[in-house]
Amino acid sequence: MNHQNIKIILISLFISVIFFTVGIFSINKLYNLKPGQQTASAIDAFEYEKKEIVIPEKKITTLFFVGDMMLTRGVKNSVDKNFSGDFSKLFENLGILKDSDILFGNLEGDVSDVGNNVGSKYSFRMDPQVLPILKDAGFDIVSFANNHVGDWNTDAFEDTLSRLEENEILKTGAGINKEDVENPTIIEKNEIKFGFLGFSDVGPNWIEAKKNTPGILLASDPRFEEIIINAKTKCDVLIVSIHFGDEYKLVHNSRQENLAHSAIDNGADMIIGHHPHVMEDIEEYKGKTIVYSLGNFIFDQYFSKDTMRGMFFSVKYDGKNLIETEQKIITLNKKFQPEGIFNKEEIEKKDEEIKDICPEPDKEYLDMSLLNIGQEVGLEDIGYIPKNLRELNLESSARNDICLIKEAKDSFESMTEDAKNEGYVIKAISGFRSYETQKNMFSDALKNNEENILISMAKPGYSEHQLGTAVDLAEYPKINSADAPLNIWLRGKAHLYGFIQSYPEGKENITGYKSEPWHYRYVGIEKAKEIIEKNQTISEYLSL
Repeated sequence: MNHQNIKIILISLFISVIFFTVGIFSINKLYNLKPGQQTASAIDAFEYEKKEIVIPEKKITTLFFVGDMMLTRGVKNSVDKNFSGDFSKLFENLGILKDSDILFGNLEGDVSDVGNNVGSKYSFRMDPQVLPILKDAGFDIVSFANNHVGDWNTDAFEDTLSRLEENEILKTGAGINKEDVENPTIIEKNEIKFGFLGFSDVGPNWIEAKKNTPGILLASDPRFEEIIINAKTKCDVLIVSIHFGDEYKLVHNSRQENLAHSAIDNGADMIIGHHPHVMEDIEEYKGKTIVYSLGNFIFDQYFSKDTMRGMFFSVKYDGKNLIETEQKIITLNKKFQPEGIFNKEEIEKKDEEIKDICPEPDKEYLDMSLLNIGQEVGLEDIGYIPKNLRELNLESSARNDICLIKEAKDSFESMTEDAKNEGYVIKAISGFRSYETQKNMFSDALKNNEENILISMAKPGYSEHQLGTAVDLAEYPKINSADAPLNIWLRGKAHLYGFIQSYPEGKENITGYKSEPWHYRYVGIEKAKEIIEKNQTISEYLSL
């Protein structure tokens, strides 16, 4: 290689180095990069790309449903006594209610300070202070179509509608006129319109909404199907609430089923039922959910385990598609305060832990089981507790804390077992009562202005229930009528087990009390047979 060639090669290498250096400088300048920034820039670009392709989260809407709310009578007395009048204490174990997008319940009665009692034996009018409490607890909407909305006449009814609006609680089933009640109440969440439409199948018929008058929507309306069809056109998801069924029945009846199926056939997406005061079964029909009865949420029906529990039903929607349902149970304590929300396993464990709660006497008492207790004769010692009180088994009682003296318990359980074999269901809903329990019941009745209280309920210290020998039976409708098969069976056979109807029809002038075909007292088999043979009342027999 000659010197000329070597010179050309060296010049070429020099020029290449110059161009390489200039190129690197130009690239760094172009991207405004400094040494050490190249890696960071690559990461930043990746993060930017990730943000661009993120898929939006699904918009899930959660709805909670609870049953009958009645915050007067025994509930109010308990709040006054145990919580110094603070109704918010009822909800202190239920913070979860605020976790829903929509919370629904059934408002069982007027919330007002006006109106007059129309005369019903059970008339409910709640203190207006409960509405802001319900709002704070999380309630968005209530059904106001039920058999107690007219208890204090139209003044209280209309006042309740106004107060609900003032407290920003929506309502369904009730309104200022027929057009108002037929329009579904719409709550829009996550761009989905949830419509609520309420009916009552148990009246009161006299307060049915008319063209120009306020009232409620009845399930007996001949336009029932048309109303639902029209409502569905105004929302994405239509939830129909119906106050229907038989009180204290654990399984729905054919009327409920027909109404629920018809509602779904005409556009309803879910049926939510209430009125029986106990939880009933849940059905799926054409892919739609029917909750026949939520049972009680807050109520003072302490006479059975089933009435002191209610359903907490939760659902989740993805858009307008139902993706999840869950059923839990709310239990009430003796203060009528919800204790919390429990699943099935937790409830079963609670039931197993319940012990015998029948009281024992704290001193020696004479046997008062055959005392001719009544209007004029009471217990000398109001603290009387009979010996050998025992719990009735659940085959013969509506809850697990009904007590009778052992002899009466054994006979009653035998009677209910034999009746069952003949096709009759007999369950006690009340047994022994202490003086304090009778006193509270009597005071509650007085405060609620119950008519003829002195001949329909015994004064404290004067009740057969305090002897541990008397029971009140469930299934009132099947016993009240004189020609009802169960009533006939009891009148013909109860004495064979030592039980006599204490206050029979036509003997009011002798017993001093109104007829109570559901109330029986144990006097022993021999004495019961004599009473029947002599066609006497217990009071006549014991006065001899």
